[in-house]
Amino acid sequence: MGVDRETIEKRFFRLEHSLRKLKKLSKTSWEVYIENEGIRDQVERNLQIAAQICIDIGNHIIAYRGYRVPYSYGDIFAVLREENLLPETLANTMIQIAGFRNILVHDYLEIDHRIVFASLKRLDDFKQFAEYILTRL
Repeated sequence: MGVDRETIEKRFFRLEHSLRKLKKLSKTSWEVYIENEGIRDQVERNLQIAAQICIDIGNHIIAYRGYRVPYSYGDIFAVLREENLLPETLANTMIQIAGFRNILVHDYLEIDHRIVFASLKRLDDFKQFAEYILTRL
């Protein structure tokens, strides 16, 4: 059973767009980052979008193919691992990203700016997810 490839490709196109913005922002020094609320907002929003896109893609694949229903956003990536669409290390990374997305959305009063800033050095995790999924559709 396949998936709606057009739906997934649209989301990956949007993911690329967010990752391009984040790559530019990743050149920002810690000092500028911590002093500039606008930059912090841009980083947080684009990381949230990137994570949500991966969640949406995983959820789409699971629903379309009739895999077991995940109990959380993080569990989406466990299901993809169970179905051999992601290797264990990447699935575990994506589970952490889903948790990070939840912090950005729900615990915005408690955001650790050092963790968000450090996430700018981990943008390849999103690219690796996209490459893995695209080669397995």
